[in-house]
Amino acid sequence: GSVGARGEAATQEFHKSSARVPRLARTLISATYSPDNSLAWSRVAPMYLRFLLGAVALLLAVQASRAGDFAIPARQALEQGQLPQSESDFARGLDAAPHDNEVRFGLGLIRFALAIERFGQRQYRFGAHLPPHASAPFFRLPVPGNPAPEAITYEKQRETWQGLLDDLAKVEATLAPMTADPTAIVVDLSAVRLNFGDADKAITLGAIVAALQHPLEPQASEPEPFEVKFDYADALWLRGYCRLLSASLEFVLAYDWRETFNRTGHLFYSRVVPPAFAPDAESPTQPEFPLGDSGEFADFVVLLHEIRWPLLDFKRLARAHADLKQTVVLSRASWTAILAETGDDREWIPGPGQTHAAVPGMAVTQAQVDTWFGFLDDVDAVLDGKKLLPHWRFAQGFNLKRALLEPREFDLVLWVAGYGAAPYLERGPILSWEEWRRWNAAFHDNFLAYAFYFN
Repeated sequence: GSVGARGEAATQEFHKSSARVPRLARTLISATYSPDNSLAWSRVAPMYLRFLLGAVALLLAVQASRAGDFAIPARQALEQGQLPQSESDFARGLDAAPHDNEVRFGLGLIRFALAIERFGQRQYRFGAHLPPHASAPFFRLPVPGNPAPEAITYEKQRETWQGLLDDLAKVEATLAPMTADPTAIVVDLSAVRLNFGDADKAITLGAIVAALQHPLEPQASEPEPFEVKFDYADALWLRGYCRLLSASLEFVLAYDWRETFNRTGHLFYSRVVPPAFAPDAESPTQPEFPLGDSGEFADFVVLLHEIRWPLLDFKRLARAHADLKQTVVLSRASWTAILAETGDDREWIPGPGQTHAAVPGMAVTQAQVDTWFGFLDDVDAVLDGKKLLPHWRFAQGFNLKRALLEPREFDLVLWVAGYGAAPYLERGPILSWEEWRRWNAAFHDNFLAYAFYFN
């Protein structure tokens, strides 16, 4: 039957079984104990206690036998590509068994896959593309080309970002009540196919991970199996990533970037409304620049120039700050759970003693874990305003917490030049470049790749 039906049946059976214990206990007590037969009760009490302990052990065994009931359906749901229907089935299962870690984790994984798929569908719908040799957050998703894209406006682009933000919040809310009870769901990421709009060009989660790790390298048409045994530590990791992505989205949506989009949106979308120029206005014989097409080069200059965004909603920046704080909390919790693991089987993020990592070439040492915890402490101090961030132009550092909670217009050029940071300059301990060099050395000059991986 469906996941919902199985969960409901399991829950009803458990509650019926557990209800028998106090009912039988009351029967025994009332039948054997009274002031007149206290001697008899003293003889029966040991038998009753043995019965009660046996009944509890039986109930625990019944419950344990159900562990894994939802792990296989979760894998099938992710790998068979019926994500919307699977979400409905698992949501019903969670309603019937709200304390079941596996059905909750399975639903969270399904909703995360759906969040990526829905975002990819919106991008495909509007013909999203990334200019050659360029890299931009959220545009590195390998969306296939759309031969007939819809026109996109600034308002529709904001709706796209908000839709992804809402989906990520749903994933985090689904996973948040999980407990540390043993949980494991095995998924082959190369078998999880997402349809961004062209069913013939469905892409796998494994290919997306590879594209994000190596954006300029060609991807294999038939990726090898990429099995991961997701556990509680990975649920915490996924929650942290949702928070980190949400912080980025809240930051962007806090500002009005209409002019930036209207003038440079054609770098990323095929049909921007209103268009930057009249049809056929540009010359077909533009000079070539050393860095590529001259028109494209000019547009990137305009893009940097136009990142001067009026503040639209300061509350979003407060939410971004809270999301970043929670990202640190969840990263610490995730690594605490990883270090407590005793198994070693297809680990998404391996601990120092685990050698069977799902991602090759990303072994982790205890020294690196210690460095990461120190990095998290520094990030926490920066977010709390106890440590300042350096700026190349000033002897003082700037307070990131105040910049987020007391925001002004965001002008990228002015921030680089120092004028944007000036209102937030303070005296105090500054996160030094030497600390960055120490972090990078601990991760073999590859700190950013590990930070992307670790979250």
